[in-house]
Amino acid sequence: MAIAVGTVTPAIKPRKRRTDLFPFLLIAPAVLLVGAFTVLSLVFTGVASLTDWDIGRRVTSFIGLGNYVRAFQDSDLIGAFIRSGIFVTSVVALSTFSGFLIAVGLNRKFRGQGFVRALVIVPWVISELATGVFWMILLMPDAPLGAVLGGPLRSATGAMISLICVETWRSVGFAMVMVLASLQSIDESLYEAARVDGASGWRQTWLITFPLVSPTLLVVAILLMIGNFNLVTIIIAFTEGGPIDATTTTALYMYKHSFQYFHIGYGSSIAILMSVVNVIAMGFFILLQRSRGASQ
Repeated sequence: MAIAVGTVTPAIKPRKRRTDLFPFLLIAPAVLLVGAFTVLSLVFTGVASLTDWDIGRRVTSFIGLGNYVRAFQDSDLIGAFIRSGIFVTSVVALSTFSGFLIAVGLNRKFRGQGFVRALVIVPWVISELATGVFWMILLMPDAPLGAVLGGPLRSATGAMISLICVETWRSVGFAMVMVLASLQSIDESLYEAARVDGASGWRQTWLITFPLVSPTLLVVAILLMIGNFNLVTIIIAFTEGGPIDATTTTALYMYKHSFQYFHIGYGSSIAILMSVVNVIAMGFFILLQRSRGASQ
């Protein structure tokens, strides 16, 4: 009787995935350096906020949450937070919306396209100090433009509107570049199909372009929100926080207490509160994006 002997195939063990650590080693020094300075600065600011550190004092003592209690009772700080909210909300909304519209317009081929794109980006690459000084000179009451506009920097409302317009003019180039980059990834066949169905240019923008670039618009809004909430240089150069503190934002209020009045402890507590606001705002934007992604 013949017995058939079959061949037994040995079990193949899955290979362990090899992790290449070289790319991580390349970026490790920069990550450690930035992380160390960020963490150390945050710890130092947090500790300082719990003291009555003042350059005019010989002795610095630990006061716990005293600076934070003072901050919540400080009507000037509360007013600065309100002005920051008006300023940041206005600039983010105007810059993001304008940047989107300009990017859509400049995404089409036309003569001089590159020049126009560069012209829109120029304000973003100019230093904040130079921008503030430039517009301050233009809008002075005795300057031609300032005289035509009735000296906007002399009134509280006019100064805030001028500051919002100047910062929007500076920020719109950043929004445009981000949206332009996102537009390059949209499949042209989507527009062709929409044109076949008889969709107008406006409907194509609203139904195709806007939904596909909305994640980029959210990122733009987050970055502009953080940048403008912490903006100091351009405000100092443009209005110095006036008139009568009309353009004194939270960041400028913190700067004045820390580096003009040398109330380091109180200024540090304001900086910590600003960090908390930044984190909360970022968390809100992230939750908004996640809920939007879940609904699609």
